Formats: sequence, structure tokens, C-alpha cells
Amino acid sequence: MRRSSVDGTPWSAPAVGPVRLADALGWASSALGAPMIATPRRFLRVIGVKDDGDALRWTVAVGVREHLATVNIVANRQRRIGMWSRVAGDTIDLALLAAAYRHKRRDGTRLLAAGALAGGLMALDLFTAVRLTRAERAHVRDGSGSAGVGAEHDTEGGATRVRTAVTVRRPQEDVRRAFREFEWSAFDPAALEASGEVRFVPAPGERGIEVHIDHEPAVRGGTVGAAAVKLLGQAPDQRIHDDLRRFKALLETGVVVGSESSPEGPSSARQIFHKRQPAQPVGGDG
Repeated sequence: MRRSSVDGTPWSAPAVGPVRLADALGWASSALGAPMIATPRRFLRVIGVKDDGDALRWTVAVGVREHLATVNIVANRQRRIGMWSRVAGDTIDLALLAAAYRHKRRDGTRLLAAGALAGGLMALDLFTAVRLTRAERAHVRDGSGSAGVGAEHDTEGGATRVRTAVTVRRPQEDVRRAFREFEWSAFDPAALEASGEVRFVPAPGERGIEVHIDHEPAVRGGTVGAAAVKLLGQAPDQRIHDDLRRFKALLETGVVVGSESSPEGPSSARQIFHKRQPAQPVGGDG
């Protein structure tokens, strides 16, 4: 059942936390575990441990555990559980290295270096596990029910004032570049950036980039002129909202979805003047 905030607004699934870091550590588990299983004697010699029977068995067991961590984190996407299992495994590894230093030491310098590396990995694993756990307890608005615009426009301060936002699930560099290249119908993107009327803000939970626009374009006739163009579906806020939806669709999917009632994509003017009916995709069979 979907959770709701106090005002009835639906919330999304938990914020995802440091997913990329967790996945990188998951792959690192396999990279570390592979030589433990394939060439355990050589692995033990590299870290400065005597390669007797007990040491070999423990090394192979640890290598299998590392591969299971990869399966949990990367394949099953149980990142939080997988990272906490890595923390537990790191604790065991440090205990094994300490025991090896006392009883099976072959090269003390190498063994101390291996212990330092294991301690560093444990700190990173613990940091990632804590962040994932905290993210799971935090919820962010998912924007369901909207057509892509992440904030309602606000015309306070002027008849043509537009304050709105859209969330795009792409890296910030891609969003900035696409923003400059997109054919906006209501403003010049370069001028908007220069004036500080557009901002690019990381979305909560690493869910992309929020494009915030706070713009007050000039309209002939002031309040009366703004009302007139709004009736025609050509008010600045209507055009900006239409463009933002097209921009989001184009950047996320590579296409702007059209229909028989609005083949060019979202259009406020067509919604006003065309008879409302269930829209069919362009080129559909019925």
C-alpha cells in the first residue's frame, strides 16, 4: 500500500541512497574473491601468509562469500542486506588476518598491508551500509499523477510570472547540454541561464536532476494580454509546461510521444480547442 504524507500527497519508494557505490563494492567483491578461489596458494603468498591446509580452506571459503556478496548486491539488488553482510565479512577477515599474523605469518610487512586494506574496505562498507539504511527510512515525493512537471507553476509577482520545475532522470551534464540545445518556444535558454532564472538541482534520492524555472516573460497588453493568450493556449506558463514535458520525454526516452489529437506532443492549445476523447498513438490501428 502506498504511503501518504500528512496532506494526502503520495510518497515514492524509499530514497535509494549510494546505489552506484554499493554496486561498485559488489563488483569489487568478485574481483577480490576470484583469485582466492582460482589461485588460493598464490593469493596467500601475496598477502604474506603461510599456505598450509587450514589457510587454503579459509581462503576459498572467503572467496565464495565474496561472490555471494556480488550476487546479493548486484544481481538481486539487495544492496542494504548485501552491504551489511560485507561489513560482517570484513570483521571476520580482520580476525583471520590477526590470527594469521600471530600463527601463520610469512611476511609481516605484506600481512600488515593486507590488514590495512581490509580495514579501509570495512570503513567504506560500513559507510555505504549506514547510508543505504538511512535512505530506506526516508521517503520522497514521486510525482505520480503529474505529466512530468515536478512543481506547480506560481504566477505570484506578475501577470506572466512562471515558476515551475521538472525532474529529468539523466546526469546533470547531459541535462545542461540538452537544455541549451532544445528548441524552446517561450524563451532563449542562453539568456535564461545568464539571468539565473533557471537552476539545475540534484533530485532527492539520486533520482536525476530538477530543472527549476523562475521566469517572467514580457506579454503585450499586460494582464489583459496575458489573459487573452491564455484563452488561446499560448500563455507563457502553458508553453513552458508543454516544452518541459517534451524536453523531459526527449531526454529520457529519445522520443516525444504524440497522439492523434496532439501529434506534436503535449499541447495546451489542442487541449482547449479539440474535443476531449481517448487519445490514440500516432500511427495506431484504432
